[in-house]
Amino acid sequence: MRPRSVSPVGASRFERPFVTPTRRRSPGSTDSSRTARERPTTQTTNTTTTTTAHGPSPTTPTSPSTPHYSSRRSAASTMASATTTLSTAPSSLLHDPGCDSPACALPVTPTTATSDSADSTDRWFARFRSDPSLAGAVPTDPCPDRATLAAVQDLPLLQADGTATPFGALFHPHSALHPRQLLIFIRHFYCGACQAYLAAISASITKEDYFRIPVPTSIFVIGCGAPDLIPVYKTITGCPFPIFADPSRQLFKKLGMTLSLNIGSRRPEYMKEISAPAWAAGQVTTIRERLKSEEIRKRDVIRGGNPMQIGGEFLLEAGEVIWCHRMKSMRGHAEVGVLRGILELDG
Repeated sequence: MRPRSVSPVGASRFERPFVTPTRRRSPGSTDSSRTARERPTTQTTNTTTTTTAHGPSPTTPTSPSTPHYSSRRSAASTMASATTTLSTAPSSLLHDPGCDSPACALPVTPTTATSDSADSTDRWFARFRSDPSLAGAVPTDPCPDRATLAAVQDLPLLQADGTATPFGALFHPHSALHPRQLLIFIRHFYCGACQAYLAAISASITKEDYFRIPVPTSIFVIGCGAPDLIPVYKTITGCPFPIFADPSRQLFKKLGMTLSLNIGSRRPEYMKEISAPAWAAGQVTTIRERLKSEEIRKRDVIRGGNPMQIGGEFLLEAGEVIWCHRMKSMRGHAEVGVLRGILELDG
């Protein structure tokens, strides 16, 4: 399978570095658009087909040597050519909602492939939002609207080396790596429940599964501890996905994630072999082992993040949150099977 092209921001270890494609032109080639502009207007079909459905580009100059014809036959021929071009133009050029051009009002029939793609997307959104089975046992919580996302898009997320990345760069359509993004907000970096959760996700969504997701999806993990603890956390969990830190917890707060000391009454599937006492003892053991191996320092024990902060999971597409789940307890992550369901890996 051919690897996807990726940007330097948010690439998982599953993917190769991004290489900007270079367009080369042979010495004997000519610019087709320039050639089309220099042809006489009697070949109206060729000239019109290089423009959008709203008519010739206002920036396209008219060649001084182009002959002018004022007969009604020539005008009728031009209109017929424009109508033919509209009926065969790509769907992306057929209509602009913000355009008042009369051409936008012409009845057009998109190509079958484009129509099927649009219908498929619309059907998926309608089914996703109306069918609780797609979200497994956890229904969709109220999703942040576009205004909320706009208010938080400039909040900085820190990488392991301290480099700041605007939150909006992860999901904005102009900068996002993939059409969809799955954001997993975890608790502090020493939380044994979140460590077990990411370990379960990494084991369930393998490299082969990752590239089998029907709609390419970037997966990001966001914690609330110090960014320089990220390498240790990746070692503990074996997580292959990019991890960021939000030590200020502003993003957690703005997206509706709260503080809680509730451990939950039910043991989740991703912790089926870890009891509550073993969970608490495991966190202490993890810290001691990391101190002994000098992977962390004593002062790092209190830099893992607020122990009361709980997180959640958010699925975005086209700059919009289409599904989300906020934790209600310290062990309240959406089950791994639910994530596979919303990613359509099991459908």
